[in-house]
Amino acid sequence: MADAPDTERQAVEPDAKEVLSVSQLNDRIASVVQDTPALNGVRCIGEVTDLHQNSTALYFTLTDGDAELPCMIWANRYREMDADLEDGTEVILEGDIDYWVEGGKIDLKPWEVIVVGDGDQAAAVERLRSELEERGWFDDEQKQQPPAFPERVGVVTSLRGDARYDIQNAIHEQDPTVDILVKDATVQGSNAPTSIANGIHHLDRSEDVDAIIIGRGGGSDSNLQAFNTERVAEAIFTANTPVVTAIGHTDDRLIADQVTDVATITPTAAGEYIANSRNDFLASEIEPLEQQLDAAYETFQQEHEHEAELAEAVEEVTAPEGLPPVYYKAAIAVLLVLLLLITALWLEVI
Repeated sequence: MADAPDTERQAVEPDAKEVLSVSQLNDRIASVVQDTPALNGVRCIGEVTDLHQNSTALYFTLTDGDAELPCMIWANRYREMDADLEDGTEVILEGDIDYWVEGGKIDLKPWEVIVVGDGDQAAAVERLRSELEERGWFDDEQKQQPPAFPERVGVVTSLRGDARYDIQNAIHEQDPTVDILVKDATVQGSNAPTSIANGIHHLDRSEDVDAIIIGRGGGSDSNLQAFNTERVAEAIFTANTPVVTAIGHTDDRLIADQVTDVATITPTAAGEYIANSRNDFLASEIEPLEQQLDAAYETFQQEHEHEAELAEAVEEVTAPEGLPPVYYKAAIAVLLVLLLLITALWLEVI
């Protein structure tokens, strides 16, 4: 192939000595994206995940299970579309690829949405969810209660993830004496289900572990698919050790969260849940009991004094009739004085 003319080469090759600001580089990327015909008017089929909406726009991720593409539809345009999107909907989108200069992100802005039906991925998850529900794996009577004051907690998560430190810090803020055993696991991708299940089995076989936490930080639905697999669900369900999940900052929409003994929203929440503060426990449980005991003793003492007063009153009421004892004592004293006086006169002492 012949070399390109110098003028053309200068147009496509950046100056190696040129230093661009982030804004300048993003502007250059946006120009390339905008001027590339192959990125305009594209059609793409995939499954809607992580859908959320505000007054301005509808945001979601389009995925085929292996790859993802962020998408955005302006709210006024979405209202004009004959489409009702939700997580798991399989769609064909037609639109332009756009580059958001300020955020440095690429996305697809569709002007047409064709709903194909329920996506294969979402349908498979729902089938598994129904099967496990029929087996009773979600039933409350299957749940175990983690101990209030565990001595050792096992954690299944990635050693490189923030979730590990969130869990560790939360536990030790509650109780610094708790021993934490972390089992490294792959928490995303095709190997994740086996890695997570093996981590649970490993910690469950240790008699020293009082509870297990499965933790992972945020992520898209595709990133969290390992926690929607039967392999992970079975490892949780068959564990003899109580299991707590803290996956992806979500709220009970993963199968693992439904099988587990306790589902928490975040890794930090899992750590705070699993290790109660001993000081808080004393303040909330023991001190009220102590106050109740003091109050009960005071009541008992008052009743005892009242009974003593009643007994004394009864004794006075039932005493024999006659002069009070003090009069008899005075009479005896007078007689003794007279006897001494007579004796003294008889002895001529006075």
